[in-house]
Amino acid sequence: MAAVLLLVGVAKADEPYRLGPLDQLQVKVSDLRAGTGEAYQWQAFNGEFTVGASGRVAFPVVGEIDASGRTTSDIASDIADRLKAKAGLATKPDASVQIVKFRPFYVTGSVEKPGGYEYRPNLTVLQGVSLAGGLQRVPTEVLLQFVRDAVQSRGEIKQLMATRLALIARQARLDAEIKEAPLAFPPELESRSKDPEVARIMREERLALDTRKASLNAQITNLKQTKDFLTEQISSLATKDSTTAEQLDIMKAELARVTGLVNRGLSAMPRQVETSQTIATLEANRLDTQIAVIRARQDISKADRDILDVKDQRRNIALQELAETRIKLNETTAKLEAARNLLYQAEIRSPATIAANAEAYSKPEYIILRRRDGKSEQINADENDLLVPGDVVRVQPHLTEAAKGSVPGMSPETARALGGSVNDF
Repeated sequence: MAAVLLLVGVAKADEPYRLGPLDQLQVKVSDLRAGTGEAYQWQAFNGEFTVGASGRVAFPVVGEIDASGRTTSDIASDIADRLKAKAGLATKPDASVQIVKFRPFYVTGSVEKPGGYEYRPNLTVLQGVSLAGGLQRVPTEVLLQFVRDAVQSRGEIKQLMATRLALIARQARLDAEIKEAPLAFPPELESRSKDPEVARIMREERLALDTRKASLNAQITNLKQTKDFLTEQISSLATKDSTTAEQLDIMKAELARVTGLVNRGLSAMPRQVETSQTIATLEANRLDTQIAVIRARQDISKADRDILDVKDQRRNIALQELAETRIKLNETTAKLEAARNLLYQAEIRSPATIAANAEAYSKPEYIILRRRDGKSEQINADENDLLVPGDVVRVQPHLTEAAKGSVPGMSPETARALGGSVNDF
């Protein structure tokens, strides 16, 4: 019974090929024109068509056709039927569909180059693994390289952890600056405030916040002093304008009196001219004073706008720095996780795998993951079994029971570098 099930699971060369997503098709349609006896080629179908992720293919004239799980003959028959109905033909045209490129298959696991590869008919498991660079083999002499990689990874992890703490502190400082609130560091930093490196980071961020606040306050204070000066200037100009107005009223009264005397011949004309010139000078001075008041008020309004601009500019700078800090923090966290994984691989997993069973790669196990009727099934395969497009071949070494349990323990230095304890692994 097991042998029968295995034969049903693997592919057979004489089985009709069933289409699936990413298959590329070439279609040709022709018919024989009555009266002329000439064959007519449908130019609309010249080209290649790809089965979409939904399992359908969009063709000109006839529209979309279900292709997933069907043969090329089924698609050709559908095209001919639809063209006959749509064009009102007496007979169905001749339609042919052929596959110009199969959807890829995938190889993963213990191979040199895991990934997707172009399928070709009658491809065996062994041939597929060969396309992926063959079985993965790590020589025992690379153990020394693992040690060097572990030392390098521990140094990189230490540096990345320090960078991450600095970015967390900077993020807290920028949040406080934007919200105009007191600086409060997250518990991750406060709990380690006695650590000299963490204490230095927190002290520098507090100093940076105080410095930026002092700089902003100095700019605002300078602008407010300018406003106060302009306000006093307006008050002085108003007093001057009032005094000039009083002098102008006196001189106008004097001009009226002198004009009366001149008309009666009791005063000389030059005195009247002199008085008129004095009035004109006073009026010009008063106009200059009023213009100066207007300009001072405009300068006050400008100072108010400058205060808002200074605050907005400082806030925008902080927002931009906060966005950049968050991006760097995410990148650093990802790099830290990658470095921890590399350290784990360099110091534990890879050497353990090699030392546990050096012959595990000589007799690998092949497992085919295949979708059939919308369901995924797992097939234990042999290297001579045939693949079909879309298959995923998983190659894994054949480890003995002793090898599976022979992973050595982790050193305390590695556990601390990875952020955990020896028992965590």
